[in-house]
Amino acid sequence: MSWNTQKVEDLKKLWNEGVATSRIGEQLGFTKNAVIGKAFRLGLERRQNSRKKTSQNQQFSSVTMYRDSSGSSATQNSVRREPTRRREKFSFKKSIVGTGNFKSCQWPIGDPLEEGFHYCGCQNIPTKPYCIDHYKKAYNVDEKYLDRLLDFLHEKN
Repeated sequence: MSWNTQKVEDLKKLWNEGVATSRIGEQLGFTKNAVIGKAFRLGLERRQNSRKKTSQNQQFSSVTMYRDSSGSSATQNSVRREPTRRREKFSFKKSIVGTGNFKSCQWPIGDPLEEGFHYCGCQNIPTKPYCIDHYKKAYNVDEKYLDRLLDFLHEKN
């Protein structure tokens, strides 16, 4: 199906009325993406994403609390509130992301919420976060591939 002058005029009219692109597509016999593409090529005014509209109109989430930043003598109409975040429920003994440097194996051992959590710490493969044994577990590689990888990395250095 192609765009004729009547369908283009209908598209412009419905677009300016704010009808959803999927509805315009249903009425004119096109897909939502075809409608968006044609509107773009016609240079119609870009519309705000409906998902962004709802997120901007919503109040702060239930995790957000408010703190009065204006002082206690202010009237209720002039009270300005700023969002403050509650503290996280759990505090970790160590970051579960790792140390960020790949000078030793970053394979986590143990439960991050319990005492004794640590990382493997063995010699890692250059440019990789894990030692040979943990690299095999993480990526499920065979010995031939690993040998070629190690040969390549040693030649490079």
